[in-house]
Amino acid sequence: MIELIIEVNEYEGKNILKVAAYLHAKFEYIHPFADGNGRVGRTLTNYYLMIHDYPPLIVYDEDKILYYECLQQYDETEEINPLYNFFKYETEKTWEKTLLLASGIKQKRKGLSGHTTLR
Repeated sequence: MIELIIEVNEYEGKNILKVAAYLHAKFEYIHPFADGNGRVGRTLTNYYLMIHDYPPLIVYDEDKILYYECLQQYDETEEINPLYNFFKYETEKTWEKTLLLASGIKQKRKGLSGHTTLR
């Protein structure tokens, strides 16, 4: 585990999301899911993303089968691109949902602006 942390910390490239996918895949390989390590691994991944000014990654329930398949593929082949592409997809999905939510909030505020006074 220490070797993995050193390897990730020494990375000087620009593709932070790909490194996050690699960190996650390696962590899950070292510490399989037996006792909640999926959540620990995703928390570690999100910490890495956030300290590099990236938003946290959400693995949506409807995408968990694909998530597990990508991890399994990494375990079998050490090919990171499927998990990396999955991370890109989930990040885009999160942004789309966030923007839709923000748009709805903005519309509600606009509708309330004439009826409320903030003090």
